[in-house]
Amino acid sequence: METLVATGILITALAGVAQLFVLGSHLTRQAGASSLALVAAQDKLESLRGQAFTYDPSGLEATDAALEPSPESSLSEDIDPYVDWLDDYGEALPTPDGAVLTRRWRITSLGETTPDAIAIEVCVYPSTPNGRARGTAGCLSTIRTRQP
Repeated sequence: METLVATGILITALAGVAQLFVLGSHLTRQAGASSLALVAAQDKLESLRGQAFTYDPSGLEATDAALEPSPESSLSEDIDPYVDWLDDYGEALPTPDGAVLTRRWRITSLGETTPDAIAIEVCVYPSTPNGRARGTAGCLSTIRTRQP
């Protein structure tokens, strides 16, 4: 009888430990996906920040085409050229086929009161097998001012 009770206690304890291993594995996968998404968002943010947003030698505004204001919905739908797709190594793909992440960005002017400043927002979404974005894995944003 004692052996039966001890075996029952052992099985109960081992079932709890096994459940912790499964939960730990799941959380580790989620952390890896979030890390990849944030690295992809940071990469695009830095790429956009590196584009010309300055004044030319004659004092006129010089803005790279990549920093022109985007449609308001560019973070919620795939609007070219404000979207790209990434494989599981974070490399850009030409189409959504085979993508594991969808990266979208929005460029907005801060308005009439601050014409020499723009907001840059980048969001990365997990992709479904057919290339559609679902949920949000991570978003980053910054403000850039025009410098002489």
